[in-house]
Amino acid sequence: MPSSPFLLLGRPRAGTWLLALQLAIGVVLCLHAWQAMEASQAARTSPSGIDETHLLLVPWLQTAAGNHVETADVLRVLRTVPGVQTAAATNQAPYGNSAWSVHVWADEDHASRPLVSTYLADERFFATLGIALSRGRAFATTDYQDYTGDQQRLHADPAPVILSAALARRLYGAADPLGRTLQMLPGKRLHVIGVIDRIPLPASAHRRDGTALVLPVRMTRADEAHFLVRYAGTADVVSVRMRAALKEAYAGAVIPTPEAMSTLRERASQDVLHRARASLAVCAAWWLLTLGMLTLGGHRWIQEHTQEFSLRRAFGATALQLARRLRCEYLLLAAIASVLGMACAAWALPPLLPTWSPSAPSAASLAAIALWTIVAVQSAAAWPVRLTRRIPPHLVSRSPSVRL
Repeated sequence: MPSSPFLLLGRPRAGTWLLALQLAIGVVLCLHAWQAMEASQAARTSPSGIDETHLLLVPWLQTAAGNHVETADVLRVLRTVPGVQTAAATNQAPYGNSAWSVHVWADEDHASRPLVSTYLADERFFATLGIALSRGRAFATTDYQDYTGDQQRLHADPAPVILSAALARRLYGAADPLGRTLQMLPGKRLHVIGVIDRIPLPASAHRRDGTALVLPVRMTRADEAHFLVRYAGTADVVSVRMRAALKEAYAGAVIPTPEAMSTLRERASQDVLHRARASLAVCAAWWLLTLGMLTLGGHRWIQEHTQEFSLRRAFGATALQLARRLRCEYLLLAAIASVLGMACAAWALPPLLPTWSPSAPSAASLAAIALWTIVAVQSAAAWPVRLTRRIPPHLVSRSPSVRL
């Protein structure tokens, strides 16, 4: 049997490359859907850096106009509630809806000024969340100061700061961040005294890449603070006790219902889950369209070239040989599409769309998607292959344009 590239798809070649492009887009969509599902699973189950069990959040108290409530007074009330082990006040809460972000930059790189999530922490912040430093030291008692509402006077110069590991890598790469300096506001310098592995960001954080910093600043106004409470016992019981104690202490204030940190995390992960499901639906729809075009295109091509197949059969090619040739060409088409799609996902799309993918693709995902592409394309080849087996060699003698 004479050799010719792309027996089925070779004429016209533009159609072959169009199918390869469509399959490559399908590979890119598969990668995106895979990574979106991994990101959704990680958002719900991966280690967060804090001890989320037995942790409640009390959002800020809504007090009457002109009625100023001190954060220290609210903390004092909460710590007297039976079952409460410790409580802390902060400007934003993990997985919460309120987010504080500031631009920071290292002295060595003024051009890069990432916007990072900022926690203002009191003396019991780390103990309440269950955070342990991976490097460096915690804040000293003399490091803490009160937040007066003026961000320009947020801290002395220079002030100590604790970074998340993601932010430390972003600013300093593989170098040791301890003892280094950075700037947060124009003229405001910070020096790094410690690093934590990670801390959950608010659900509304500007960036979801884990970059965060912690400053030793106490919130002074209860209507601007979030209260984190670590408790012992049953969450519902402790929650009812805390609301009752706060209502008794502040009759004119609106007391929100405390929420478990696990509930907040589940709620914060819903957006990621919805995006993952949407990506999966788009990917499935595209592949259904692509496989349909492969099947129908192969069916039409064989119908238009029945005599060519019959001529090959007349020259001794068996139905099995033609079937193998077709399947090999479909395999080559799948391989080309896989390489194009993965190259596009790895090198072309990230510079153009930095947020297109939650994470870098793993070797397992690349292998699985390449295998899926091959299997799917071979499945689409089943019908054209079946048609070739039905073409007899004697059809060529019925055409006046063919002379054996």
